[in-house]
Amino acid sequence: MKSRFDLKHNIGKITPQSLEDLIILKEVLTPGILVTAKTPRSVKIRREGRLIRAKSGRREVVLTINVEKIDLEEELRLTGKIVGAPEHVERGYHTIEVEPKTFLKIEKEWKGWEIDRIKSAERKPEPILICVLDDREADFYLLKERYRHLLNLSSEAVGKRFEAKKFEVKQEEYYKKILNELKKKFESVKRIVIAGPAFTKDTIHRLIKEREKEFLGKIMIESTFHTGNVGLQELLRKGLVERITKFSRVTEETKAVEILLREITKNGKGVYSFEKTKEALEAGAVELLLVSDKKIREFENLLELADKMKVKIMVISTSHENGEKLFGLGGIGAILRYKIS
Repeated sequence: MKSRFDLKHNIGKITPQSLEDLIILKEVLTPGILVTAKTPRSVKIRREGRLIRAKSGRREVVLTINVEKIDLEEELRLTGKIVGAPEHVERGYHTIEVEPKTFLKIEKEWKGWEIDRIKSAERKPEPILICVLDDREADFYLLKERYRHLLNLSSEAVGKRFEAKKFEVKQEEYYKKILNELKKKFESVKRIVIAGPAFTKDTIHRLIKEREKEFLGKIMIESTFHTGNVGLQELLRKGLVERITKFSRVTEETKAVEILLREITKNGKGVYSFEKTKEALEAGAVELLLVSDKKIREFENLLELADKMKVKIMVISTSHENGEKLFGLGGIGAILRYKIS
């Protein structure tokens, strides 16, 4: 995300760089704002003294719309009435389709947490490939601002009886598939983390030393008690990503929710639910306010109160396990500076 703000005139100039940035924009934009962007639109052309609407070849023009509807699929779609346009452009309703690299001028009353949310997206961690595996299956994840499951590989020897020699052949094929997937992503990631219980991770590490020595500068070997997504969550909780990169949104969010849950469990400096969180805010006891990305608009008044009180706000994505846990608690909670009754 690239952004500049002129708060004196309530203007934000923003250029999203990825799908994750579009998700963040959907979180902070609301109906009633003015958005200016370059967008395709049918225009009126003059031919032999008559005005004729162009039937094809829509032209790129700069329009300003008063946004009434916001949707996100493969792109962010902002629909509203045109309030600013060149003379040759027909007025009415229009949809601005926002993709990565689309420059937007947004006029609204900006809240502190909205600016913080956008600015946090400017710090881009480099991608990390994580393979969590054992002798039966391997799961590959790509971790950036959030993590994405790429694929699952299974050994053909799983659940089948083979003579020892054939079993070894099947396992060798399984290991070769894993190495091939690592090779595909090698150039595009900063680190490759191979993790899991038992000795399969060590076997893969040995094969890399024998066959793919150029990998070694990027490889990290980690132990987990579990495989799959549970194993991935173990790595995140252990702060693995922080050792690799200075900033990771997933790790930051995961740790914050872990602290909240721990404090709630021991009846300490943690509260959840709208009423209890509001009480803690009004008492001036909140150090960090956590809100689910799916609940931002529902708790907007609470966010505004926190913003006025200069309380730090963290929007927690439901794309990871701890984000789902916060959502399950009602989508709002707070870590306190001191315990309140």
